[in-house]
Amino acid sequence: MGSKLNKLSDELGGRISSMENRLSGTFKPIKPRREFVSGIARRIQTIPRVAYVNGIENWHLIALLVAGLLTVTIFLTFLGRALLSLVEKEDTSRI
Repeated sequence: MGSKLNKLSDELGGRISSMENRLSGTFKPIKPRREFVSGIARRIQTIPRVAYVNGIENWHLIALLVAGLLTVTIFLTFLGRALLSLVEKEDTSRI
C-alpha cells in the first residue's frame, strides 16, 4: 500500500510542478500604485489593546449571565426528574 501512495504522490507532484511552471510564465507579479496601497492601509484598522481591557470591565454582567444559565439548567433538571418520578409512580400503580 505504501508503494501505491508513493507512486500517487510522485504523479501528483509532477503534475503540480508542471502546472506551476506553465502558470509562472502566464501570471506576472504586479506592483500596485502607492496611492492604492496607502488607501488600503488607511482603511485597515487594528484593534487597540484598550479594547480588550474595556471588555473585561463587564465581568459582573458575564458572571451574572453564567450564574443565571447554571441556575436555569439545574432547575430544569430537577423539574424533569420530578416529572419523570411522577410518571414512573403512576406506571407502577397501574400494575
